[in-house]
Amino acid sequence: MPHPDTEKENGKSDLTWKAYMAIRQMLFYNEIHSGQKIKYKDLATRIGVSMTPVIQALKWLEFTNIVRHETNKGYYVNEVSVKEVTEVYDARLLIEVSLVPQILNNIDDQGTKQLKIAIENYRAAVEEDNYYKRIMTDMKFHMTLASLSECSIQIKMLQGLFDVLLLRYSRNLFFLSVTDTSLPEHMKIFQSVEKRDETALEASLKFHIDTVRSHIIKGMTRLIVDKKEFF
Repeated sequence: MPHPDTEKENGKSDLTWKAYMAIRQMLFYNEIHSGQKIKYKDLATRIGVSMTPVIQALKWLEFTNIVRHETNKGYYVNEVSVKEVTEVYDARLLIEVSLVPQILNNIDDQGTKQLKIAIENYRAAVEEDNYYKRIMTDMKFHMTLASLSECSIQIKMLQGLFDVLLLRYSRNLFFLSVTDTSLPEHMKIFQSVEKRDETALEASLKFHIDTVRSHIIKGMTRLIVDKKEFF
């Protein structure tokens, strides 16, 4: 199945693209929740398209494991899972650290400038205490760093992992994230890039991703236990 980005570039399916981006936004802002059944007609009316583009958009989201289709029932947003989050962060760690040599091999003044802009935007979001802006600028920093490697396959894989985190776990994850330590950790990553220090960059990336993963998994586990006790 062609990715909506490809269809958009080819000018073939503007309505599918519109539906795809609208559904992504609803997922990101938690207007559609994990485990919830997706009502085609309601979505189509809200987005301003027919049901066909909505279903096509959902098929792509199914391909990326954001939603699932149950025969004779329809589409549902996949439930959150501590196991899945652990796997996502394990994969992030492997990919981001593996890109370090290429990042430092390719980095130039322009790349350093792009990364500096990304971290300043993240700093501004933290200082502003803007929840959703913080999520997006955090992702932008990591994707900007990864893009400096010019390793297109790994970059696409990393974007897919962020899609899972942002579209299904945004509220669960980032309310549990360690915002007080994340900014200093991002700064250490940036400083390691500036110094072209491969050992320090690998270590700072590992520490940051490990720290966030550990904190989020503990928080999610606690929430699941609390929820069971409540019910």
